[in-house]
Amino acid sequence: MVTTSMVLGLAVAPMGWVMTLAATVTPRWREFSARPGFPRDVSFSDGLLESRLEVAAVPCRAVPCRAVPDKAAVSWPMHMLRAMTVLSVLAGALSCSIANAGVRWRTRPPDPRLTGTAGLLLVLRGATDLCAVSYMAYRVLDNIASPQTPAADKLHMGPCLYLGWTGGGLEILTSLCLAVNCPRKQE
Repeated sequence: MVTTSMVLGLAVAPMGWVMTLAATVTPRWREFSARPGFPRDVSFSDGLLESRLEVAAVPCRAVPCRAVPDKAAVSWPMHMLRAMTVLSVLAGALSCSIANAGVRWRTRPPDPRLTGTAGLLLVLRGATDLCAVSYMAYRVLDNIASPQTPAADKLHMGPCLYLGWTGGGLEILTSLCLAVNCPRKQE
């Protein structure tokens, strides 16, 4: 019999996965509101994979995304964050597949080992995502608090950090719902 925790886990897992995927591919991890030498209606945003320059006054004149500058692209923290989030997205897809295979909706009773394994994968995936997003938020907040950083170079946290936190939190909630179904040792 399919339990309520399995149904909740299977319903919430794709939501967390989509939020993490959106946070990974969208260039809104950190934002610059104004830069010296540029008009005030130009804003900059950086993500893991690309940087973006937007003109706010005329939306149809938005400049397309450009590649991440070489300085940011070769730093080891950015490589680690990219690897962590990409592995997190792949592990999320794998664990959702395992959970769906373990529930076996109408044919046979659910396999608690598969749903428990999916729950353990999801907790690792959620923790990996939360670590990556929290590290980037720490770097942004450190930049804001640093007195050596000029006012024009101050960063702001982008909305993708909030998406990443929400997605990671949902995955940990999902993992708890699925891991509860792990078989217990019979005495």
